[in-house]
Amino acid sequence: LALFIHLHLLVKHLVVKIIGLDPGINKTGWAIISNKGSIKFLSSGTISTDSKQDIGKRLHIIFDQLQKIISLYSPEEGAIEKIFINKNPKSSLTLGYARGVAILALKMAEMPINEYDANYIKKSITGNGHADKNQVIFMVKQIVKNADIKCHHAADALATAICHSYSISVQHCKSKEQIETL
Repeated sequence: LALFIHLHLLVKHLVVKIIGLDPGINKTGWAIISNKGSIKFLSSGTISTDSKQDIGKRLHIIFDQLQKIISLYSPEEGAIEKIFINKNPKSSLTLGYARGVAILALKMAEMPINEYDANYIKKSITGNGHADKNQVIFMVKQIVKNADIKCHHAADALATAICHSYSISVQHCKSKEQIETL
């Protein structure tokens, strides 16, 4: 019985679709992958806002577009980059606003939210926690062969989703090892 319960919990926690997000007030990158068996690219893009619009309108655009993307692809888990502090406090604040709206969109869809440091994401994708944008773009295209990446915001979102997929795989392997010792 204990083995059945553990196996059921493992299967229950295997994720099929992940949305990765790279939030920003000007551009929010997003990417959807499937990780059942292997990582498969499903879609990606960038939500852009007009800097001439007020902050409330821009946040509404990000939220509304994310809700449409979530509704269209039905991801089961979300992965988002943790906030980092810029030298410019105003930039950090507006990044926080965009990140908050992205987290709200994920939460309203009742999906788990997984947060990762930018350096952790880069290290899991490239092996270097201080990799530049071009290295990240190159590696995500190597990992997911059919990825159609048009800008670094979408590449960062894809890297975040891949990082989360790797994290799930490690957790799955650890749980499997625990079951085998029963």
